[in-house]
Amino acid sequence: MQKLLNLKEWLTIEDAARHLGILFGEDVSEHDVLRLALDGHLTLSVYFVNHATGRCGTAVPVQEAVSETLPTLDGKDFIRFLSGLPIDHERVVKWMPEIVTIDGVWDLTMLGPERLDVEHRYQLLTGGPAVSLQSLEAPIVRRDETYCQLQSHFSDNEFCDPKTLRKPYDHSANYYPAGGLPEDSVLVVRTEALRNLVSRVSKPIEAEKPIERRERSTLLILIAALADMARIDISKPSAAAATIESKTAQMGARVSSRTIENHLKRVPEVLDSRTNE
Repeated sequence: MQKLLNLKEWLTIEDAARHLGILFGEDVSEHDVLRLALDGHLTLSVYFVNHATGRCGTAVPVQEAVSETLPTLDGKDFIRFLSGLPIDHERVVKWMPEIVTIDGVWDLTMLGPERLDVEHRYQLLTGGPAVSLQSLEAPIVRRDETYCQLQSHFSDNEFCDPKTLRKPYDHSANYYPAGGLPEDSVLVVRTEALRNLVSRVSKPIEAEKPIERRERSTLLILIAALADMARIDISKPSAAAATIESKTAQMGARVSSRTIENHLKRVPEVLDSRTNE
């Protein structure tokens, strides 16, 4: 299979699981591959079988991003908004106005509802609960330095009045952000992404000095203080974890909500113990 792998640009999720199982010498299932992607260990991609439409752009420094200002509710100040998609503290994707057709394989950024599509499939494979979360954003995919926000045509919506459509058919005003990946698209894994994962796993793990209890407590208190400054209610760890996970993704260093929630749940105990000292 290794020789054939060298000739392939990508593998299906099923084939990727089989390949990893052979390399690791243990059972690896499709849902294991999806979990690796959801937890930020593996880059997942999508193959647009029948093409897709989207609004593309490239990342520019924050200083070059177009910004807008709106007054606060009390009218005493202004809030600055960046026009585009923040992907970390230093860059923003500047979207082009044109709608274009894309095809082939694109990487999932996990910044939009494409993450919910992957989570939905994971829950189906594992017999988990239905994913009821929704996103008002559009799926964001990436190829090299180009980002693309997927779009849907209003004519595909059964509630659309054809008389409201602009001419020509592909006028940019006739499109709106897609709610998810196209139904005729296929989740895949690039062979390069598999090699990167295997390379990281194969590296010897250096022994790290374990964090002492007091140091861990100090870090949790700092988390509590920063959350309070950001007005994040950690008394609801699940909701707070989802908010923080989204921010870590924008920073380019995603931490799963499950991991964040586990740490947040320890904060009350640490605060109580420090108060009683």
